[in-house]
Amino acid sequence: MEKVPLEEEIYQCFGMNEPGVIRHFIGHDCLDAEEYFYKLHRELHSEFCPETFPGVIGLLDLLKRKNIKMVLLTGRSETTAQISMECLKIGDYFSDFLYGSKEKSDKAPQMLSLLEKYNLNRDEMVYIGDAVSDAESSFRANVKCLSAAWAKSARIAELEKINPGMVFRTVSEMLEYIEKWN
Repeated sequence: MEKVPLEEEIYQCFGMNEPGVIRHFIGHDCLDAEEYFYKLHRELHSEFCPETFPGVIGLLDLLKRKNIKMVLLTGRSETTAQISMECLKIGDYFSDFLYGSKEKSDKAPQMLSLLEKYNLNRDEMVYIGDAVSDAESSFRANVKCLSAAWAKSARIAELEKINPGMVFRTVSEMLEYIEKWN
């Protein structure tokens, strides 16, 4: 049996989509492993992620009421993102979707393309992300990042270091912050 990757080895793969992570650990593309992963992702979603974090639907509703255009920009593959949106019933909140690649992705170019596509100034866009790489990409694009650090796996100390004052440990903290927007 192959060795199980260490937690830090897994963190180093953040930014790649799932086929990229599989390729990283197997050493080559493997369509059978990808299909098996997607099958397991769909089957186990209701057990391991039956609903959004408490308060997230309220946060999405608030953004919708404020007429804020929401785009899903994720490092995940289109397949797993679609499975999750279907299982969590949140796909209708988003007007556009940008997915990750097999390579260690930098979301900054995708953020810049969204600024151009929607004819926005950098101060008119905010990215909500949960990973250190999300905050780093936001800074490279010169776009404000709200760090969603409510998961047990959140790297709060690192997020605080690179995104001070914009790290939200609970959904309600972020909701209170956004409620103040005009």
